[in-house]
Amino acid sequence: MADWFNNDLSEYIDKKEKVIVDVRKNDKICVLSSFILSLFFSAILGFMGAFVDIGLAIFALLGSFCLFVWLIYNSQRATRYVLTNCGIYRIAGLIFKRTKFVAYNQITDVSMSKGPIQTIVGCGSVGVGTASGNVVGSVSDGNGTIYSINELDIESVDNYKQIREIIIKNRKK
Repeated sequence: MADWFNNDLSEYIDKKEKVIVDVRKNDKICVLSSFILSLFFSAILGFMGAFVDIGLAIFALLGSFCLFVWLIYNSQRATRYVLTNCGIYRIAGLIFKRTKFVAYNQITDVSMSKGPIQTIVGCGSVGVGTASGNVVGSVSDGNGTIYSINELDIESVDNYKQIREIIIKNRKK
């Protein structure tokens, strides 16, 4: 459904690079999150329309729900993760494309995570950290707690264990 917007990888990766894995977010996660967010946004629009006319409110609720499901699903499925022999690309965006590249030799740590919904649908996420990653500090308690945010997160993919192993193997080269 959402493959029409960035099938051609030649715009993003070098011709010399070999694609190892090309993956998108899990369909079930995209559908579930699009339904939940669409219900929320549609309920707000329906509540606002209820003051005008009940028929108009129902029409707005159903129409906005369908529109939000379509937009949110496609925006989530538009995120594409490509592992090549040189590094990892995240290509995202329906209309305005954003590309993030992390070379294997920059990667300092690789982590995996799974939430309860990801466990139910059988997917997980892989976090990739670099030495130059975003560092966030908190000094409100006087202890100066510092932690880093991953440079790139490969979110809600089916073969997350395989992706983690590919990253670790190529990082050591």
